[in-house]
Amino acid sequence: MAVLTAWQYLVDLGHDVPSPFTGRVHRPVPITPVMTVLVNGAAGGVGHFAVQLAKWQGAHVVAVASGRHEQFLHKLGADEFIDYTRTQAADVVSGVDLVIDTVGGPDSSRFLTVLKRGGTMLPVFFAQYDQEVTAGLGITVSNIQVRSSGRQLAETGRLFGEGRLQVAVDSTYPLPEAGSAHTRAAQGHLQVRARSC
Repeated sequence: MAVLTAWQYLVDLGHDVPSPFTGRVHRPVPITPVMTVLVNGAAGGVGHFAVQLAKWQGAHVVAVASGRHEQFLHKLGADEFIDYTRTQAADVVSGVDLVIDTVGGPDSSRFLTVLKRGGTMLPVFFAQYDQEVTAGLGITVSNIQVRSSGRQLAETGRLFGEGRLQVAVDSTYPLPEAGSAHTRAAQGHLQVRARSC
């Protein structure tokens, strides 16, 4: 689901079902080499795939995560890194074309100031943005409800096979301990290590 979420936000939605949050159908922004993409929560499940997919499409990628993930995210292709425990992205970044915020919460609107006019905010988790504010800034806010897609999984599988995508694994559990895996995931702040598939 993490790789499909990043794919459907950034590459191809693959369906025409409106978001239950907005009633609109998301249209991925075509990413080009002249664009800058900021990924908040870049070391998480969706985030580390978003970094790689944006880079695969040629974007300049700014990754926001805690300092312990800097080397990992540079290895995945991030061009710039911001340790959110020390620096606010809005204090050091501006003119971004697209923000994918995989963290969400009540402070998500702080990333609006890093976007250039005409930029796009992609909140993965539900977040509220004042429509008058975003319209005044010329910013589009779009979100999705991820859907399963065998075709998209095959496409991402090809990228894994070519070594263009890597998956980060925090820990592994035998199937009888699936409940423990869910408990671990719910704790957040996963310790990631990249693995090739």
